[in-house]
This record gives sequence, C-alpha cells and structure tokens, in this order.
Amino acid sequence: MAPIVIGTRATPLARIQADLVARRLGELGVDTAVRAMSSQGDRSLGGSFAQAKGVFTGELTAALRDGSVDLVVHSLKDLPVEDEPDLVIAAVPERERPFDLLLFAPDLTTAGEAEACDGATELATLLDHADDALEARARPAGEAFASLPAGARLGTSSPRRQAGALALRPDLVCCAVRGSVGRRLEWLRSGAIEALLAAEAGVLRLARSGELDAATAAIRGFRLDLRSWPCAPGQGALAVQILLGGRLDGHAAMAALDHPPSRAAAFAERSLLGRLGGGCLRPFGAWADAGAAGLEGPVLHEVHALIAADDWREPASVGEAPGAVGAAASAADGAVELDALAGRVERGLAEFGAGLTAGALFSAGQKTRAPSAETPDLIVTSGPETVRRLTRRLDPAVRVAALPATTVQVFDTPWPADRIDLSRPRRQWPWLLVSSPNAARVVAERAAREPVWGRLPWCALGEGTARALLAAGVPPNLAARASGGEEFARYAARVLDPRCPLFVPHSARGGAPLVEALQAAGRQVTAWPAYTVHPNDELDWPQGWQAARARVLFTAPSAVSAFAASGPDWPGSCWAIGAATAAALRSAGAGNVKCAQEPTAAGIERLWLDEVGADPKGD
Repeated sequence: MAPIVIGTRATPLARIQADLVARRLGELGVDTAVRAMSSQGDRSLGGSFAQAKGVFTGELTAALRDGSVDLVVHSLKDLPVEDEPDLVIAAVPERERPFDLLLFAPDLTTAGEAEACDGATELATLLDHADDALEARARPAGEAFASLPAGARLGTSSPRRQAGALALRPDLVCCAVRGSVGRRLEWLRSGAIEALLAAEAGVLRLARSGELDAATAAIRGFRLDLRSWPCAPGQGALAVQILLGGRLDGHAAMAALDHPPSRAAAFAERSLLGRLGGGCLRPFGAWADAGAAGLEGPVLHEVHALIAADDWREPASVGEAPGAVGAAASAADGAVELDALAGRVERGLAEFGAGLTAGALFSAGQKTRAPSAETPDLIVTSGPETVRRLTRRLDPAVRVAALPATTVQVFDTPWPADRIDLSRPRRQWPWLLVSSPNAARVVAERAAREPVWGRLPWCALGEGTARALLAAGVPPNLAARASGGEEFARYAARVLDPRCPLFVPHSARGGAPLVEALQAAGRQVTAWPAYTVHPNDELDWPQGWQAARARVLFTAPSAVSAFAASGPDWPGSCWAIGAATAAALRSAGAGNVKCAQEPTAAGIERLWLDEVGADPKGD
C-alpha cells in the first residue's frame, strides 16, 4: 500500500501536530509522508481576518478533495462548526491541555505586584506541571487579569479572548497579534505588548519539540481556570479529516487513532456553539469534561460556557465592559442536556438586553439630544454615534448635545497597492500605520473593498485610534503609545524591523509632521493623503449660548481649529479627549483646559465628576 499522505499547514506548530499523527500511525504499522501547505491565514498578518472563517483550513480541504493528500490534520478549534457533506472527522486523538495561558512581558510591573502576581509562574515551570495537578494550579480568570497594569496592551486575535478579557478589564487595549506561537512570544518579549493570551496546548507542543529558548521559558504567567474561562470549542484537540468514500474511509487505523472521551468532550463544545447559531468567530467559549464511563460510550461530567453579546465591540471601544453570560451543567444535577444549557445561555443574553444579533446597547436618543433653546450641559464636537459612545456613563439627566465641528471627505483615488512587496520575509512585511480615529474609519472601509490592505499588519497610533479600529471590527496588530511622529519613530525603532516599510494614509491637513518625523528617523515611508477634514460650515451653536458657562468636549485638534474659525468666544470649560487636542486648545488660546485621562466613556465620566461632582446637572 502506498504511504498515506498527510496534509498540514506549514507553520512549525502545525508540522509538529502532523508529525504526532504520523508517529502514531507509524506505531500502528502504517507508512506516511507529510505534505506542508500554506493557508490563506498564514499568508496574512492583518487584523481583518477576525472577520473571516476557514482561512486556516480551506487549502487543506481542497487538497483532500483533489486527491493531493489522503488526510489532513487540523487544530479542531480552527474547523468551522458546519459539517461539510463530503468530508468526515475520522479521528480525534487524545486531547492535549485545553487551558489558556495569560503570559506577561518579562519586565512588566504588574498591578498589586505583592499580592495579585504572587502566584505567577515561569512558563517552563507552568508547562512542567503534572497533568493531575493542572486544575489545582489554574487561576480564576478575574484574579489573573487583575495583575495587569491599567491600559495594558493584550495580544490576541481571538474575538472570544478579546471579549472575555474586556468583560473583566475594559481598560485593556487589545492587539490582534498574529503569526506563529513563537513569533507571538517574541512580541511579548520585545515589550510591544504587555501580555499575551495563548493556548497552552500549542505552547506545550512547541516546548516538547525544543522550539522554545531559555529566554522564552522565563516568561511568567498564569494558567486560566476552565470554569471561569472556558476554552475555544475543541481547543487542544486535533482533527484527522478524510474524504468520505476515500481510501481511508473505514480504515482500521482511523479507529485506532480516535480517543472517544476527547471526541465526546470536543464535539459537545462544538455542538453547543452550533445550537446557539454561531460559528468559530463568535465570542464564545465552552469546556466539557467527559469520562469513559457508561455502556454507550463516554459520559459528560460537566460543561461550562461563556459568551459575550455579539455587539461586544461597541461598549469595549469606549472602555466599557461588554456584557457576558455564563452557564454550566453538571452530571451531579442529572444528565448534561446541551439543548437546555444552550437555552439558558440564550435567556441570559435576552435578559441582558443583547439578544443573539448585533445591536446598540442604548438607543441613539437616550443620552444625546440636539441643541435646543435650553442650553445643553455638555456639548461634544462629534456626530451622534460618537457622542453616544463617549457619554454613555453620564447620568441620563445630563443634557448632551452632538455638535459636529468637522466633516470628513474621503478621497476616491487609488492607494499605492502596487508598492506592497509581500515577497519579503514576513518579519520585513510593510506595516500600515493608522494615525487617528478618522484614519481608522477610512482604512477599515478601504480594506473591506480592497483586501490587500487587510493582509498587512496594522499599527495604531495611540489608544484612541486602537479603540476606533476595534469598533470597526479590525483591532490593530500593535498599538503604539505615542502622540506624534517622533514618539512613534522611537517605538518603531524598538519594535519593528528597520527594513519594514511603513504605509501611511493620512489627512491632507495634518499628516506632514508625522511623515517628516518618520523619514528623519530613517524609516522607508510611503505616504499619501487619503482624506481631509473640513470645518463644518453649518456649525450652529445652541440658542442662548453663554460661553462663560458652557462646557465643550473637543474630540480632535481639527475640531479645535473648526471652533476657532467659527468665531464664538472660548467656553468657560474646555475638555479635551487626548493630549494632542489639549495642546491644540492651549495653542489656540483657550483657557481652563482639562484633558481626559483616557479616550473612553470612563474618562469622560471622570472629567464630569471632577468638575461638577455627583450632581447630574452640575448646578
């Protein structure tokens, strides 16, 4: 019999997983050959792949269908939940550890270092724990995340992990760090991110294969408890997929590869997700524990599920905790019924007010009112949607007016896609620098129309830009703590390969200083005006406007310029969304300038409380 050809992705971890299956088949007396292939997901680094499914499996399943390979080895969690009628998962080998690890940068000063981080363990020691001690050494998720400092940048491209982390710590800035597990650990070591979420199974397989060096092994972190932080459905399990009716359909080796308890647990997790009408892109985690007892096969002992509302990015984009619903079932209460458990999750979401489809948590008019004869308590120089997000934590009695000071005109001109060279080594790929919240919206829209831009890694300039990208559904791969070109140039010198070109779509009115600073630092920059910001010619201040008594929240330097051009006196209280806006206010001659500590709803709430106290009207 000709050797069985095993198809796999070409990443180091995928090769290790395929070799595990090949070695097991070899023990069964079956000859094999491994064929590695590059997947769509492997050929991209951009955050927009959070919006796609099957990007890591499509090429493999195509090879199965055309006969190039006899079987493929997937990480089960990467497979779409929907069955493909001509393919079958013939075996699920014994499952590796399904836990997530929360890992810290080596030089991170954590919050409450003396208490909260007391149990943080070096990665090498974490991985060396005996299997029978894993659950006892796992840390509740809330306790583990409490160790991170305020505003820490958390690396993960998974919607489940992003939504779950932000439900516990809405101040965190999520970065869609991509690439191999080893590459993600390098980002952590470099200080580009402060923390990383990773599947223990993948890290463990790399460690056992000698792929982790001593410096990586010294990274500290926690193993997250599966009851408070359920894993992705099927995490830690491999799927051996074959063609229905092909040469391996019914082959005895497939049955010998299968581990029934692992299959039962992983398929229960996937089935629960399917019952909720979702796929692998939903912010959903489930962990099932199955044993071999029972006359008819493995029995589910317990199942835990945790899901965030599908609109989780809306509150998270302004520093609000997304709503999350958890549910559990145990054999101690009787047989575990997945339908009943799914029903409890659905009812929990309905009670929360989110439902199973995306939708606003607040109606557009709840806290935002148009200017009227009654002078508003707070005027915000943005459109209603932005105002609604930024002021959602204020008392409903506070009268808030949306008064857009600027309009954005997007240039309908070609972007220089012909200058993107993806033949470079992946570490030298061009980076797309997103310089402002306005740029975030423009870039996200362009990437939806021209996918080549979604393939590039994205870097956000500042937390406000990172959150604007999250709101657009494409979190950045990195978020630089920088307020201008010189600061970003220093960040890039520390984090990005100097051979990485930078692509910078910018405002026609304000992009030159950033580009000049990057060029002065020796970076290879391709920059072009992608949009411009105009003062709103119809800027109409409320009747009864009394500058001395007014509070105005300026959301961008361009809003400051537009206000100055419109001619009214400066308000008695000028609030700024960030340091650059505060500097623009002072430079323009405004007095009584106060700056939000962060560009979030919580930051605006703190400004309000600092100025007017608990009185919602500020009387």
